[in-house]
Amino acid sequence: MSAAVRIIGRFSLSSVMGAVLAMSTGTAEAGDAAARHIIGFSPDGAYFAFEQYGTLDAGASDSGWSEIDIIDTRTDQFVGGKPILVVDETEEATLTLEQARAQAAAQAAPILAHYAITSPAEQTASDKFTFPGEMVAYNDISRLEQVSQKWLSPLHGETGVSTIQLDEILAASTSDCSASFATTEQRDTSGKALGFRLTLQGQDGKPFKILHEDKTVPGSRNCPTSYSLSESYELTPAGKPAVIVVLVQRFSQGFEGRDRRFLAVTGQPR
Repeated sequence: MSAAVRIIGRFSLSSVMGAVLAMSTGTAEAGDAAARHIIGFSPDGAYFAFEQYGTLDAGASDSGWSEIDIIDTRTDQFVGGKPILVVDETEEATLTLEQARAQAAAQAAPILAHYAITSPAEQTASDKFTFPGEMVAYNDISRLEQVSQKWLSPLHGETGVSTIQLDEILAASTSDCSASFATTEQRDTSGKALGFRLTLQGQDGKPFKILHEDKTVPGSRNCPTSYSLSESYELTPAGKPAVIVVLVQRFSQGFEGRDRRFLAVTGQPR
C-alpha cells in the first residue's frame, strides 16, 4: 500500500489512472462510453460536424449506435433541429456497430456535402486521459469520470484563449433528476439538473467570455452526474473571425453503470 501511495504522489493520480485506462480501452466491447470521430468544419467555419458511437449497455443486447452532430457554429444549434441518430433499443436488436455507423454516415452525407463540411479541424488542446477515440470498457467509466479535468489550456493562437474553464451549475429541468445527485448535496435540487458553464480566459488569466451557460438541461442528457473537458478545436477562415469548438464529456447513470457522451459547444471566442 505504501508503494502505491508513493507512486500516486510522484506521478499524480491522473497519470496512474491514465495508465490503467490505457490498458483497458482495447477490450471495450460491453461498455456504453461513446467514442468520437471528428468530421470537420465547412470552409467558412459556419458549420462543424462530428460523430459519436458505441454499443448500448442495455441488458444482453450489444446493439451498436451512431450519432452525427452537425452544428451551426453561429447559433450553437443542430442543423435540422436534432442530430442524426441510428439506434435500436429493443431487446431483440441485431444492429451492429458497423451497420449503425454506415447508416448514420449515409443519412449525413448529403447534408455534409451541401455545407462542404470537409475542412480539417485543428486540435488546440486535449486531455489525453479522456481517450475520446476509444469506447472505454464499462467498468472503467466511473474511474474515467473521477480523473477527468474541468479545464483545458489551448495552444496560443489568434483567439488568445489561454484557459477553457468548466464549472458545474444547477439549471432547470423538466425531468426528475433527484437520483443523479450525491446524498451529500447541500443545494436545493428540486426541479433541477446538473448543467455547466464554459468560460474563456485570456493570457492575463482573466475571464473575458462565457461561451456557454445552461439555463435549462434537456431531457436528452439523461440527468447528468458530472461534466468534464475532453478537447478543443479551432478554425480561422480567411478574412473571418476564428471559430472554436469545445468537446465536453457528459456522464450519466445508464442501465449497467455510468454512460459517457460528448457535447460540442461552438462559437466565436472574440
